[in-house]
Amino acid sequence: MSESKPRTRAQRRRSRQIRLSITTSIFLAVVVVLGISLSNGKASSASDSAGVVRDREVATAAPEQDKGQGKDKPRTTSTPKAVSPPDAEGARDPQVGIAPEPTSATSVSAEGGMVPVISRVNTRDRVVFLTIDDGYAKDPAFKAYVVANKIPMIMFLVSNAAAAKPSYFSSIATVKGSSIQNHTVNHPNLKTLSAAGQRKQICGNATTEKRLFGKAPTLLRPPYGAYNQTTRSVAYQCGMNAMVLWSASMPSSKLYYGSGSKLVPGDIILLHFRPTNGVKNMKKLLGIINAANLQIGSLTDYVK
Repeated sequence: MSESKPRTRAQRRRSRQIRLSITTSIFLAVVVVLGISLSNGKASSASDSAGVVRDREVATAAPEQDKGQGKDKPRTTSTPKAVSPPDAEGARDPQVGIAPEPTSATSVSAEGGMVPVISRVNTRDRVVFLTIDDGYAKDPAFKAYVVANKIPMIMFLVSNAAAAKPSYFSSIATVKGSSIQNHTVNHPNLKTLSAAGQRKQICGNATTEKRLFGKAPTLLRPPYGAYNQTTRSVAYQCGMNAMVLWSASMPSSKLYYGSGSKLVPGDIILLHFRPTNGVKNMKKLLGIINAANLQIGSLTDYVK
């Protein structure tokens, strides 16, 4: 059995170098392994995060199943279109009730060279009649409302006022059953005038309105409802068929009755052109007419 020889200093140094080299290699290997593991972990986490985001995106854009056909259709979103409210001036008002053609008409004729005076129409039809006076105020909203809703109105115009803007009244006159009639030249109390003075007022209006509107008036409403026998005679001489008064009036927002406390068939309602609140007041009047189970007729359809 042989004995091992003691190692020299050089051999011991060499042995330490080998062990150090092995230890270093192992350490480096461990570091590399750890680095790879950490890198894979981050990548996996990033991938998972990305997958969650993608899943959310897919869920948001997921097709909605058409239950009726069993097919998928893309879910779409759109911004609702803005809907403009109806034009207050031009919108049709469901309150407006226009009467059909009359079942009968009232025949008017002059007696003794004087026109008849009418304040209510004798009819069984459930109708009332709208008349409107003067023409100094010209509210565009009121005109638009009346025209859009085809409300027949008999306009008794002061010719001096009408001449300032005849197109305003011509527009209203396009409504079936509407017409332009005589309310003198400048709105005097006819009872205070002589026959010549009344003739100037009534015939002068007829001449001007024929020039402005292409047609002469056939009905007269005396300003303030004031007249005498001379007025009836002069009206006949100026081509009028009748003098029209009223049985109810609405000067602004309140309706006044000539007799009783409600509207009845055949009532003639007096209105005035106003600078403001014309539409508001008209809607209130329409409500009253509807509540009485009445409709709006054309006066010239009933008075011939």
